[in-house]
Amino acid sequence: MKKSLAILTGFLMVLMLTACNETAKPVNESAAGTENEEAKKEEASEMTLEEVLKKSTEASEELKSFSVKMDMSQEMSSGAEGENMNIDSVIDMNVTTEPMAFYQKMTMSMAEESYDIESYFTEEGMFLYEAAKQQWMKFPKEMSDDLLQMSSQQTNPGEELKKLQEFVDDFTFEQDAKSYILKLKADGEKFNDFVKETAAETLPPELAANGEMLDNMNIKGVEYEIVIDKETFYPSVLNMIMDMEITAEGQTISMKQNMNGQYSNYNKVEAIAVPQEVLDTAVEMEM
Repeated sequence: MKKSLAILTGFLMVLMLTACNETAKPVNESAAGTENEEAKKEEASEMTLEEVLKKSTEASEELKSFSVKMDMSQEMSSGAEGENMNIDSVIDMNVTTEPMAFYQKMTMSMAEESYDIESYFTEEGMFLYEAAKQQWMKFPKEMSDDLLQMSSQQTNPGEELKKLQEFVDDFTFEQDAKSYILKLKADGEKFNDFVKETAAETLPPELAANGEMLDNMNIKGVEYEIVIDKETFYPSVLNMIMDMEITAEGQTISMKQNMNGQYSNYNKVEAIAVPQEVLDTAVEMEM
């Protein structure tokens, strides 16, 4: 189950969404006076969705670094055992693309417990602070290399955009004074094959060869809202709601996930390095 969730998280990082030839509809934010309405008309862009996505793709391909703050809630239930679990997470992350690296702080709450997790991911490996033991742990090199390969492939969304042409009729395309707003609501049947194809291409070869993990994933419904800045063409907001099922060892787990992400500090994040103290004290994790 954890591997399947990791695939979906990676999938979100490359999803900047499709193209069409309609211009964005202005959002009626308020019933302000005629003067404000005229100002909005002057600010309204005549760019088509295809043009916006082309520029956003080009901007993303040149991206060197960014920060993201993500609030995520997950509701999981198992019909067989009647078990329910709710997990709320707040994630703050700095990311660089050349070389691929990130530093992350996450607070995860479930039941009456709360966990603070700190991690580094660089070419030197992946390190995670285990608060309960007050100990830095280092992932095995093979797993770190696989994760590095996966993350490197996920940083360029350009090729993925081409595959999303088939969903063009499912989008709404709006704008306000500062942003383009893309929304998509699709049923799971339409998205299942695309999710699996994307995940298979993103996974390391030895994991992609095991199709059972992907076959047991069923996306029942998905909604996206993506906000793209008019000036930079970088995404500023990515919101997602997903309803899915994962079957493992004869047990089906239903999961509803609601994610709200805000992106900032484009090309302003400094190089990320694992502190020497972490390198000196980390204990290799047994998998």
